[in-house]
Amino acid sequence: MMMPAMKHNRAFQIDPDGHVFGCINLVCGDDDQARREAAALVLVHRIELWRLDKRIAQFELASEITHQAAVGH
Repeated sequence: MMMPAMKHNRAFQIDPDGHVFGCINLVCGDDDQARREAAALVLVHRIELWRLDKRIAQFELASEITHQAAVGH
């Protein structure tokens, strides 16, 4: 039985000025899992989820925006 390929993503921590100050590597089975894990990282700073050069999603702080803005597939 063949295991599904894992996808390597990066969750970038963005400061209030829009600068990246941290990066967390996420290895997930699919984009939905990667979105859930990245959304859980939104504590103090905005998070952008990327795979290679493609932004998968952006997660804002609840105080800045009341919903997450997902960016195309």
